[in-house]
Amino acid sequence: MPKYQILFDTLRAERKFNVDIDESETLETTLDEILFELRERGDYLKGEGQPQVVWNGVSLDFAMPLGQQGVHPNDILRVSTIVLNG
Repeated sequence: MPKYQILFDTLRAERKFNVDIDESETLETTLDEILFELRERGDYLKGEGQPQVVWNGVSLDFAMPLGQQGVHPNDILRVSTIVLNG
């Protein structure tokens, strides 16, 4: 299973974790579980709003597997929140 380096923008500081995400899984199906594990460690994303995941300056599509978006194992992903207008 591919492993990715994920940086979380939390209330305390930026936290880095290595996370396994299967090639066929999407962020839509895995991000909630990853964020739950983060909260169990006592870390919470900074800010109000929806989570966003950015790789190489591009916001990733939660409905597509990472590989289909050009992301490779061991790449660094950044998770933060974004406020959606409307």
